[in-house]
Amino acid sequence: MKPIIEITDLYFSYDNKNLAINNLNLIIYEKEWVAILGHNGSGKSTLAKLLIGLLEPLRGTIKVNDKILSQETVYDIRRETGIVFQNPDNQFVGSTVADDIAFGMENQQISREEMKKRIDKYIKKVRMEAYLQHEPHLLSGGQKQRVAIAGALAMDTKVLVFDEATSMLDPQGREDINTLIQELKNDGDKTIISITHDIKEAMLADRVVVMKEGTVVATGKPTEILKDETLMKDCGLDVPLTVKLSQELKKYNIINDIYVNQEDLVKSLWEYSLIK
Repeated sequence: MKPIIEITDLYFSYDNKNLAINNLNLIIYEKEWVAILGHNGSGKSTLAKLLIGLLEPLRGTIKVNDKILSQETVYDIRRETGIVFQNPDNQFVGSTVADDIAFGMENQQISREEMKKRIDKYIKKVRMEAYLQHEPHLLSGGQKQRVAIAGALAMDTKVLVFDEATSMLDPQGREDINTLIQELKNDGDKTIISITHDIKEAMLADRVVVMKEGTVVATGKPTEILKDETLMKDCGLDVPLTVKLSQELKKYNIINDIYVNQEDLVKSLWEYSLIK
């Protein structure tokens, strides 16, 4: 697989004393879905802002699609990398949903004909076509997030970053957005980065990256990382319910009593938890 994002020896501080990002190294490959997990203060949202040039590192390099991020290349890289923030209200600028989706494309001087095609395409993709002429502030949290995603998709970027995009939603809203991210992944033309502490969201990704104190402490498949109770607890994260349940069954010898292999049980519970 070809790397699309390469982060090398990255450092960042908000106050020039304490490091929010501390010697972080990470490679993300084309068309994979990477979930970046970490407790509050681990540096994951800071990393998201560094990726699109909203913050400038103390030192180190970020390369996106073979371009090194700098003051000279930041606008080119933003054409490659879209972001959906935690609070969609911070991204709304238009008086209607259609205006809001069009805003970023207007800044890129995309033709009116092409803008209309993209608005029609992506408003259907997020299943919000009935709301094109609605005022964004009248929408629900989940609906607002869908519109924000449509706006990011309309920019036609290679990379899409979701920065805690489901954290302010109710369970149904989170489920809807996670389903939409899965659909985007299945389309096969985007690299997706989820900055999250939602374990269910991380379970769906191709790869999980765990951050602690501004650096990467582990990376691997969800089935490897999320079952590592020592790692997860050390990073202030919860393990999936399937793992907890299997541990309880083992503790009370229920697994042994019914002659079930613990590893097989965890695998079956894991697969069941991913069924829609």
